[in-house]
Amino acid sequence: MTNVTRIDWTVKTGDAWWSGTDTTVKIEILRDGALVKRLNLEPGRTPRLDRAELATYYWVFQSPDDIGVSVSGTSVPYYEVFPQGVRGHLQVRLSAQGDDAWEKVWIDSAVHSGALRGVPGTIDSVVWVEDWESFFFGRDVVLSTDPAEGFTTWTLNY
Repeated sequence: MTNVTRIDWTVKTGDAWWSGTDTTVKIEILRDGALVKRLNLEPGRTPRLDRAELATYYWVFQSPDDIGVSVSGTSVPYYEVFPQGVRGHLQVRLSAQGDDAWEKVWIDSAVHSGALRGVPGTIDSVVWVEDWESFFFGRDVVLSTDPAEGFTTWTLNY
């Protein structure tokens, strides 16, 4: 079981004159094909999706009811449970919302997770221990709603 708290994406945009975009790029985070969260990678018209850019984006999972959790005085961040782990069960779908092509050369992604661990020598003291796993997606892909330019969606299979 993996308790995912955050996902980071470091994206390298292509160097060609047409590689940047004003198009909104959406992200869908899926667990075994079921939607967990939908968000914008960028709202479009920002310099961070320009050509030859290297930028990091992230999503921190948030409690839908805004209620925090504390166990034995230790704050526990909200997380999404992946009962069978992340590998083979997490997918992130990127989709272009317009026809201004965007070339993504590679994405380096980190999946942050954590768990409560007992403190040795205590009766009920715990600490939240975080870890991360890195994934690299090196396929050069062009996203656009224009099928002559590239794909409308591209799924990262972790």
